[in-house]
Amino acid sequence: MDWHAEDASWSDRDFRTFRFEQRRTVVLRKINPHPTIVIKNEFRDKQEWDDWFHDPRRTPSTESELHIVLCSRASPIFVEKDAPVSYLSITRDTWERLTRAFHVHREIKRVIARKVDYFTSHYEEERAGQWKIYFIARMSARLPKDLALSLTYVPSTDTTFAVIYGCNDDQMDGIEERVREAGDKTKYPLLLIGLLIELERKRLLAEAEQLVDDFTLRSDYIDDPNKIAADISNEKTQEYVQLCFKSRSLMHHIKAVKRQLSKLLAEIDKFPGEAITTHCFNKHGNFMKKRVQDIINEYDATIDECKMIVEDTTLATQVAYNQIAKLDSDANKSMAFTNTLIAQRAKQEGTQMRYIALLTMIYLPFSSVVAISSMNMFDWNPQPGGSVVSKNTWVFAAFTIGLTVVTFLARYHMTSRYNETSETDVTWKQGKLAKAPRHIKI
Repeated sequence: MDWHAEDASWSDRDFRTFRFEQRRTVVLRKINPHPTIVIKNEFRDKQEWDDWFHDPRRTPSTESELHIVLCSRASPIFVEKDAPVSYLSITRDTWERLTRAFHVHREIKRVIARKVDYFTSHYEEERAGQWKIYFIARMSARLPKDLALSLTYVPSTDTTFAVIYGCNDDQMDGIEERVREAGDKTKYPLLLIGLLIELERKRLLAEAEQLVDDFTLRSDYIDDPNKIAADISNEKTQEYVQLCFKSRSLMHHIKAVKRQLSKLLAEIDKFPGEAITTHCFNKHGNFMKKRVQDIINEYDATIDECKMIVEDTTLATQVAYNQIAKLDSDANKSMAFTNTLIAQRAKQEGTQMRYIALLTMIYLPFSSVVAISSMNMFDWNPQPGGSVVSKNTWVFAAFTIGLTVVTFLARYHMTSRYNETSETDVTWKQGKLAKAPRHIKI
C-alpha cells in the first residue's frame, strides 16, 4: 500500500524530483490586519533570494500573515506542450531554504509526479496544542496551463504559507489581482484552494466551449446523414470522430475534478476541527461551500453538453453507416437480380444445347451410315466372283484409329499444360500475398 509520508523532513531523493532553473519568481505578502496591502517582490537570481532571506523585514514572521510564492513556468520542452510544473524557477539551495521557511510538506513531490487532479490534507500535531495543517492540490497535466499548490497553515501564528507551481504570466497577474481583491477573506486558509479551483474551472470551461463551438460550426454537415455516408472516409468525418473522442475525454476529466471537489467540501466541513479553538471560519467556509457547489452544478451542465456532442455524433455516424448498409443492400439486390437473369439465360441455352445434342444423337447414326455407304470401298453391285467390301478397307480403319489416337493425345497434352500453368499462377499469388504487408484501416 502507498502510505502517506508522515515525516515532513525532506531527503535528497525528494529534491531530485524537481528540476531547477533561475527564472522570474514572484513573492506576495499580505498582512491580515491590513487586508488591502499586498507587498510584491520579484526575484530572478539566487543573490536576490539570499538578500530576501537575510532581511527580517521581508521574510515570513510570526505575525498573522499570508505568504505566497509564484513559480513561473519553464520554457516548453516539446512544441505546443507545457513544461512540467516540477521545473522550479529557483536554484536547489533556494528551494531547500524555502521548504523550511514555508513549511512545505514533502508530499507535494508525489502529487506533482502523478500529473492527475488531486486534493489532500494532513493535520499534524508537533507539540501539545501546536498544529500544522497541510493542503496539497493539483490540476491534471492532460490540459495546458496546469498548476500545483502546496499550502501550510500554522494556527498558533495564524499564518498561511503557499507555493504555486507552474504559473505563466497571465496566471501570476490573475492570482495577484484576486489576492488583492479578497480583502479579509485571505484569513481563511482554504481561500487559495478556491483560487486554484477557479483557475481550473476557467480552463475546463474554455475547453468545453471550444468543443461546443466546433460542433455547432459543423452541425449543418452532421444533420445530413447522406453527406456523412458519401464522405465517411473523408477528413471532415474524421474530424467529427476526433471531436467525439475529445468530448468523451473532457467529460471523464470533469468527473475526476468533481470527485476532488467532493473531497474539498468534506474538508471544509471538517476544517479547522480540533486544531483551532480560538478562530471561527464558518462565514468564509459557508461562502466557499456555496461557490464550490455552484461550480459542481456548472460542471454537471458541461458534462451534459459533452454527452450531447458524443451522442449526436455517434447517432449521426450510426445513421450514416446504416445508410451505407442500405446502399450496399440495394447494390447486392441489383447484382443478385442480374445474376438471376444470367442464370436464366444460361439455363435456356443449356436446354437448347440439350435439344441440339438430342437431335445430333438421332441423326448422327444415319449420317454416319450414309457417309460410310457412299464410300468407294463398298461395291453394292459386285461382279460375279467379286466382293462387296474392298480389300483396302484396312487403310480406312488404320487412318481412322490413328487420327483418333492423335486427337486424344493432343487434347490430353494441352489440358495437362493448362492445369500446370494455373497451379503455378495460384502458388505465386499466394506467396506474394503472404509476403505483402497487411494494412488495417478503421
